[in-house]
Amino acid sequence: MRILLVKGASLNREVPQFSYPLGLMYLAAYLRQRQPGHDQRIIDLRCERHPFESLAAVLEDFDPDMVAVSALTAEAASLHETARIAKARRMDTVVVVGGPHISACTDDVAGNTNIDVMVIGEGEETYCAIVSACAAGNGVPAGIRGTGLRAHGRVEWAPPRPPLEDLGELPFPAWDLVSVERYARLGRAGNLRRGRFLPVFTSRGCPYQCFYCHNLFGKSFRARPTENVVEEVRRIHEAYGITDIEIYDDIFNMDLARAKAICRGLIDLDLRLKLAFPNGVRVDRLDRELVALLAQAGTTNLAIAIETASPRLQKVIHKHLDLERAKEAISWLDEEGIVTNGYFMLGFPGETRDEIESTITYAVETDLHFASFFIVTPYPGTPLWEQTMRERGSSSLDFREYNYLSGYFNLSAVSGEELRRLQREAYRRFYARKLPKIIATLPRLRIDWRNAAWIWLRRMLDRGGLNRTQVIAP
Repeated sequence: MRILLVKGASLNREVPQFSYPLGLMYLAAYLRQRQPGHDQRIIDLRCERHPFESLAAVLEDFDPDMVAVSALTAEAASLHETARIAKARRMDTVVVVGGPHISACTDDVAGNTNIDVMVIGEGEETYCAIVSACAAGNGVPAGIRGTGLRAHGRVEWAPPRPPLEDLGELPFPAWDLVSVERYARLGRAGNLRRGRFLPVFTSRGCPYQCFYCHNLFGKSFRARPTENVVEEVRRIHEAYGITDIEIYDDIFNMDLARAKAICRGLIDLDLRLKLAFPNGVRVDRLDRELVALLAQAGTTNLAIAIETASPRLQKVIHKHLDLERAKEAISWLDEEGIVTNGYFMLGFPGETRDEIESTITYAVETDLHFASFFIVTPYPGTPLWEQTMRERGSSSLDFREYNYLSGYFNLSAVSGEELRRLQREAYRRFYARKLPKIIATLPRLRIDWRNAAWIWLRRMLDRGGLNRTQVIAP
């Protein structure tokens, strides 16, 4: 079969930041391992200046038998348009969709008659089962675990598929199906460095219960063997000469002993690695030894999700972060020369002006180098979404407007105008205090200044924000 794997794009492009479509790369590699011989290609619509024109051109040239789309909620509009274009060109094309939006917002997808199969949860085994059935000429049968199949005018749901238990059996991602050079030219997610890099997942799942978070990989922490992770990094360097590695785990340091073992293995490779953690490090689970090992292994950038400095809200959102321990760990990272970027969220349900200001003050007083202050956005499939819909409801949602910078919701106890003003104040106060620290770190970074300038301007300039798109107000 000829299969086109499509990564959806947000049509509301807030920030020019990209990550590899790692999920699709794993699907392609897993199918190769289990069923060699299929012709697979990947198109990442986020990388295209005119995404649907590029998609149409690839469809015409490749003429796929199957189009498989992965999308976040903010990319839902591109998912629907991709399905429409694929079916309009050739009705017998099997359109399969998966990813966080489908798992969390099935009603939005199930109503689209251009979509044949919906995949819920992890996709590797389910994808192979779908391809196997289609390749045999039998069409997609009902009953494949982890799927919803459109048949006889309705969607038939099969039982869920349990997550993969042994991640050591996963092949390394299909790096050859993407352009390393192209992603080197694009802005990275959560990292202002530039140049050639590749991503690595060392584990899946997170046992914490943060009520704003998706649950795509489940609440059971599953880890790849240490030797398997180190071997992947070695092969990346051998095949591409790449030393910049980004770790995309949900929570890399859940198992401290394992995290330290991976660092030691990478140190032993002696490849002069430059590691970045755009997400996935629980800051109050860091200890001094792991911080030192991260530095020795070559860590240059590490993102830290604090969310709120309000002890009350830490309990409400079920994150239960130890704020003093977090501040101490940030200082350790600073002492080791690791550049840190703090993630904060403003506008939690019922959050007061004093609580928002306490978060801003906390951020300013830490040893962070950079900080991002996002507007709280409830995403389908999260407890925050369920609470928001239950308490306030909404008659109409346009996922094209979804973003966490200018805001689509205001759940706080302050007005939308005040919330946006406090967000701008957060950036002003933080960077007025941190500018000397940032300048001092420049020799250690290869900053993509175009990307940095865009992010700065986008976050500082108010294009209407909550006053323009607000659908749920206090």
